[in-house]
Amino acid sequence: MILLLSKDPQLTQKIKDHLNLEGFVVESTTSFQEALTRLYQNSGYESIMVDFLYDQDNIFEVFRKFKLDPQCKYIPLICIIPRNQLAQQLIAFEMGVDDFISREFSIFEIQLKVRSIQRLINLQKSLKEKDAQIENFQNITRIIGTLNHYINNALTPLYAFAQVCRPDNTRDAERLKTLTEHTTLFISKVLKTLRNMTQQGELRIIQEGIYRDIMFDIEAELQRLMEENMETQKHLTSSSE
Repeated sequence: MILLLSKDPQLTQKIKDHLNLEGFVVESTTSFQEALTRLYQNSGYESIMVDFLYDQDNIFEVFRKFKLDPQCKYIPLICIIPRNQLAQQLIAFEMGVDDFISREFSIFEIQLKVRSIQRLINLQKSLKEKDAQIENFQNITRIIGTLNHYINNALTPLYAFAQVCRPDNTRDAERLKTLTEHTTLFISKVLKTLRNMTQQGELRIIQEGIYRDIMFDIEAELQRLMEENMETQKHLTSSSE
């Protein structure tokens, strides 16, 4: 589906007629704000066409706004421009326009442009996928860093207790054994969580809030483990006095 921004009814009808023959659905509007609204309400638009004469005083700003908008920046932007306006084409290209169609186009020319548009659409989809992969990698990196922090926090008091407990004291040895088991179970849960998260492919769980809830659960369990460590330290201190 293509969104056309133009105030010229004859041009609009001509574009619709030719592109409909190529199997494209064309929707049109005469308002820039309405165009943005439609793009936000419907993710099915595969390209945006803008008549260069839509707003001759501010047309370059229109191009710039389309390309700066996060909802539109990946959608191919096509400018319909009068012939022989090379300087304007260069500026439009710098503002983000991806391709051009002459206002005096023939059906053969627009057929070629439609094929070019389709290639642009495929390229933009590929760029979106790459961005999603990068975001996924960043999410996994963040998760690993957070879970590593939890593991270190769990191991530190266990190590400290192991340094001061008396191996010949049955009670100390039993407490160390229990604390070691609890810490190991906690670390196993953390590693299992990491495995489950990284097997999700795209980590949608972050947007859906599940990641946050899981982290809250792990944090609460770590807090219980830390309290158990503190209680063990108190018993150790009191028994040594």
